[in-house]
Amino acid sequence: MSEASQGSSSKRSGKYQNPSGQGYGHHSNQPIPKHTGRKIGIALSIILLVLIVIGVVGGYLGMKLYRQAMEVKSEEEQAISLISSVQDISQLKDKDAVSKIIPELQKHTSKAASITDGSLWKLASKAPVYGDDITTVRGMTHAVDSLASDTLPQLSKTLQKMLGAKLSTGDKQINIQPIVNAQSGFNAANDSIKSELKTLQSLPEPHLKQIKSPYNMAVEKFTSVSEKTDKINNLIQVMPKFLGSGGARNYVIVAQTTSEARSSGGLIGSLGSFSADDGLIKVGDFHPNSEFLNIGGSHANAEEESVFSSPLDFAFDIRDLATFPDFSRTADTVKSVWQESQYNSTVDGVMAIDPVFVQEMIKLSGDVTLPTGQTLTGDNTAAFLLNGIYKDVPVSQQNAYFGYVATAAMNDVFENMTASKMIKMAQSFTTLAGQRHLYLYSFHSDDAKHFQDAGLAKSSPSSETDPEIGIYLNENNPSKMDWYIHRKTVITRSSCNADGSQSYRVTFTATNTIPAADLASGNAYILGGSGNISAPGTAVERMLFYGPAGGSLSNLTVSSGNGGTPKQVSMDGKTPWTTIATIAPNKSVTYSYDVTTSKKSTSDLKLDQTPMGWTDEGVTYDTKACVVR
Repeated sequence: MSEASQGSSSKRSGKYQNPSGQGYGHHSNQPIPKHTGRKIGIALSIILLVLIVIGVVGGYLGMKLYRQAMEVKSEEEQAISLISSVQDISQLKDKDAVSKIIPELQKHTSKAASITDGSLWKLASKAPVYGDDITTVRGMTHAVDSLASDTLPQLSKTLQKMLGAKLSTGDKQINIQPIVNAQSGFNAANDSIKSELKTLQSLPEPHLKQIKSPYNMAVEKFTSVSEKTDKINNLIQVMPKFLGSGGARNYVIVAQTTSEARSSGGLIGSLGSFSADDGLIKVGDFHPNSEFLNIGGSHANAEEESVFSSPLDFAFDIRDLATFPDFSRTADTVKSVWQESQYNSTVDGVMAIDPVFVQEMIKLSGDVTLPTGQTLTGDNTAAFLLNGIYKDVPVSQQNAYFGYVATAAMNDVFENMTASKMIKMAQSFTTLAGQRHLYLYSFHSDDAKHFQDAGLAKSSPSSETDPEIGIYLNENNPSKMDWYIHRKTVITRSSCNADGSQSYRVTFTATNTIPAADLASGNAYILGGSGNISAPGTAVERMLFYGPAGGSLSNLTVSSGNGGTPKQVSMDGKTPWTTIATIAPNKSVTYSYDVTTSKKSTSDLKLDQTPMGWTDEGVTYDTKACVVR
């Protein structure tokens, strides 16, 4: 990578210009959660029906209801034992195992549902007050039976059919048709789970805490399963389009480093290309940011220029295009820059990746050996590309290293493609996109519903029904210090309000964990410290705090550490709060605030944030105060 390939993005006439170079310069599986937890909750509620029996129905009917409750408990316990062996979607591919498990599972859940559907249970459900608790248990039991009778068999059938097909035809050519054939099955199973969740949410709120607790657990688990299957289904729906089933697709690849944070990722080090035509994959070369610096000038509007004018005055050339929290802005601008460059070509979409994405692809496809003999694996790739490379590789070679690793990983993952690998890749894409390590953005309206509408190209918080808060960091000390900035966020729900909104308390802490040895090394490329902005090894973060769409963020204060007083600004049609936090070695800064969601919210509040150099988001959710209905 040449000296002209800048790693920090100060305006040439601004307050700082990095004399040494560019940023980056190149740059789980998440299984469906266990079904066991939700069935345990249901079984516990049935055990505790004895309390209801005593207070609601007496004598002979009470004893009969008690015996039936114990029978239902027994059936559910046996169902739990069986379902525990099917812990994620990929396990349904074993035809022999499934042929034994599902029929037996259905026998138990069907019997339990049949008992709770009997006349005695219907009669007991009419009792004042606590009849609602019986109704809820009945509904929960039927939801589990629907899972065993409809959803799991549908997923199993679809998976087994797709797994029996040959996806790879050699030389990076993928047979797309089996994926297309599987789309309807995945879609039907996804709709079934959504329907079961809706049924659970519509059940009466339990009065007895012994019933309320497992009911809340069931809703929480079903919600989680629904979210995961919905995202996997979206990937199955989009994969053929992504692979060029409806015609050739050409994507610009944006390579960024989270070691120099920008709101939606990191400083952009290079641009590459990816093309797919009816399953034939080609990964093109990566070109350093120095080749795109002078195209288009500043790409920010007046509001953005104002927010990011100090202490570092962002240039908003190619390097800073991830400063926008809304990836649609990044994608549009990257497309225009690419088409004005010497590499001008048709652009159907934009794909953005970082070293964590590359690491996860290596985990799927196998290790990559560098020309130096060093081996990068599914465990050490991100650490090398986000930190080690700046210690061991000359600046002029960093782009080439990233291009080599990324190209090898992406080529390998599509070579010898199998249905099992594709499902794992889909699950990985879902996790990575949710954490902003990956973006897939399409300029085709028919593709967009499965790309950006499926959460593969995130924006700042925009949904009133599925609320999020946003916390975005932008490094103002031109450096690679964000590798050392570890973040922890605690989101505690305090109430579910009568108007449909929920209230939360949020605490956010960022800590500078740089080791003494790295600080003592004096590596200016990593430590920064130029331009009178900060001392070497001290992170200076321009932070943005967004409240949920249709809701509010209030009482934002600095609880501890060297943080500036937040002020509210206008940007991208919204009104986030912004401040500067200065985090010295082994120091932390903590912000606390209150959040109220929209009255339209139907799910738990989540955090959207600038990605770190790993997949652990550092977020703790405490929602036990109440359940969102």
